[in-house]
Amino acid sequence: MSAQDASLTNWPAVASYVSTRKDTYPFIDPAAADLAGKSVLITGASRGIGKATAISFATAGCSTILLLARSDLTDVATAVHEAARQANRGRPSVHCLQADVTSEDSVRAAAATAGEILGGRLDVLINNAGHLEAWTPIAASEPRAWWRTWEVNIKGTYLAAHCFVPLLLRSPTRTVVNLSSGGAHALFPGASAYQTTKFALCRLTEFLDAECAPQGLIAIALHPGAVRTELATNMPPERQSVLTDPPALAADTLVWLARERRDWLAGRFVSVSWDMEELQQKKQDVLHRDLFKFRVMV
Repeated sequence: MSAQDASLTNWPAVASYVSTRKDTYPFIDPAAADLAGKSVLITGASRGIGKATAISFATAGCSTILLLARSDLTDVATAVHEAARQANRGRPSVHCLQADVTSEDSVRAAAATAGEILGGRLDVLINNAGHLEAWTPIAASEPRAWWRTWEVNIKGTYLAAHCFVPLLLRSPTRTVVNLSSGGAHALFPGASAYQTTKFALCRLTEFLDAECAPQGLIAIALHPGAVRTELATNMPPERQSVLTDPPALAADTLVWLARERRDWLAGRFVSVSWDMEELQQKKQDVLHRDLFKFRVMV
């Protein structure tokens, strides 16, 4: 982030709240988790962070893994079974759901199928499906392309929450993680669609917390790191030098978030680039100062 970028945001302070991690590490090792008997549904599971997340949950012994994407998921299912075998976790029940997260009918149908598979109860929902448009100034942008980012990142997350939260509320785990971005805190000219959606996604997560906390739901907005995914290559070439994090850092952090209820993180923004052990040690500071929610500074 340049000096000019930093002057528009407090992201440097947020990013440095605890020590920075640029690769996975023992404290979040999924092999140390035990998710036997648990279920997870991952949107955008066909590649990148979504695929890596499914593999990490298999390594953690998750019993039922639902993969949701528009594209073919056969190779992901194979990789998930292989990860479970290598970790000596048995053979998880893996289900591939073809769905377009921007289509209400498609997501409703997927939720109905998931409900039948799961007996009406889902433990963890990970809203990973996302879109990043080519960066263009607002006046020069193509409206349909600009709005597509909102359709996937906001409408898609909304529809998944709308349709799957009822299944989550029947579970003792009741955890949903929405993949936001450090871009929610940034202001890069040309990135108006992507960065505003990730900003809005944090507030949508706060709404889920405010509305569903009485029923025990935990909703967290997560920055997945700077990963060179297919999506991220739409960033300008001069910005792509920061894309050095492996997908496993986000995937293993997601397992850590799901391995027990993290009530103290409900409604908050979390970064996978933070050291989770240090973050856990600052639990009381996070709660006392009510950190990592969007506020206007005065």
